[in-house]
Amino acid sequence: MKRNFKKSFLIIGMFLTLFILLLTINLLFFKNTSFLFSGLITSLVFIIISYIYGYERKKKRFLYEVMFYIFFYPTIYVILTYLIGIVSGFNYSVYSLSFNTLLKTILPYILVIVSGELLRKEVTTKCPGSAINYILLVISLVLVDATLFLTTFDINTGDGVIKFVCNIVMPSVSKNIFLVYISTIAGLAPTIIYRFIMELKMFIIPIVPDFGLYIDSVLSTAYPAILGLIIFISLKQYQNKEVEGKSIQDSKLFTYSIMIVLFLLLTVLVSLTSCKFKYAAIAIGSGSMTGTFNKGDVIIYKAIGDYNPVLDDILVFRKDGKIIVHRIIEVVDIGNDEYIYYTKGDANPTPDGYPLQREDLVGIYKAKIPYLGVPSVYLGEMISNKK
Repeated sequence: MKRNFKKSFLIIGMFLTLFILLLTINLLFFKNTSFLFSGLITSLVFIIISYIYGYERKKKRFLYEVMFYIFFYPTIYVILTYLIGIVSGFNYSVYSLSFNTLLKTILPYILVIVSGELLRKEVTTKCPGSAINYILLVISLVLVDATLFLTTFDINTGDGVIKFVCNIVMPSVSKNIFLVYISTIAGLAPTIIYRFIMELKMFIIPIVPDFGLYIDSVLSTAYPAILGLIIFISLKQYQNKEVEGKSIQDSKLFTYSIMIVLFLLLTVLVSLTSCKFKYAAIAIGSGSMTGTFNKGDVIIYKAIGDYNPVLDDILVFRKDGKIIVHRIIEVVDIGNDEYIYYTKGDANPTPDGYPLQREDLVGIYKAKIPYLGVPSVYLGEMISNKK
């Protein structure tokens, strides 16, 4: 039996080594960065290994406990980053959500995720505790990520190589080590869900928080390691089988309930921060309107649409690349149904020193949520200072 295990370890290790070699040759010479290519070649390695040794559907002991952590913490992470983005700013995603994007980008990337996690599950199941094969697996899947995002930075320059290593390679190493751990204790489903939450958002959500490359690198690298540590410490309470047996049904119900609630919260947040819908939200980052709303409040505003603002409306407008929320103190009719607007912050001693035209207007203030934006405002200020 031990010989068979050693033989399977060696053969799987051989396939992973060939996989690494093929990916390296592609990176050095062919530079095929298509999602479909990476998904198909990863699927091929998985199919070969599962054909030789069979595919096992084995439920892991901590599946439902880990599912809760995998859905809860990444969803909270996404929510917090977008709340901070209200202050630090957003960049538009390079991907547009359309049928063409679905066919050419999203579906191939889903293939990359599913095939990669099936391969991870096979290796961790067939080679339990094999450090060498785990290392080969991590290297191969890091190379897959490097292939997918090879053109993100200009790797022909020293600066580009450093950015590529810090923003692509290091986060990928951290993510893949974390997912190997999750796969060994909870199986396939949590690893796929984690990647869906953390990676598919770049194709679906039209904006991404602008933290700068340095902060992005630190967050992307540190987060999987921190989450892995949280899960490891938390699962200590389930080491006793009796405790797990009594809690499993409660864990399933609690996990699914939390997943539904967080999904709804995330949907609302993305709808408000994306500015693609009728209503949107922004955190107040200054004290110029103190008394009406304060620094750290989140306001809800309605897109300007065809509405013509009137005197005393609280206007959301864009000036010099910044979003400002001030009250209209004068409206000037310049004819042809066109107007110029003058504004002032309620707490400012003097009016704003510039006229606003229709193209500057973003929306009209409708409601506020006190203090909701306090963490994002101060974290955003810290991030802006470090850019």
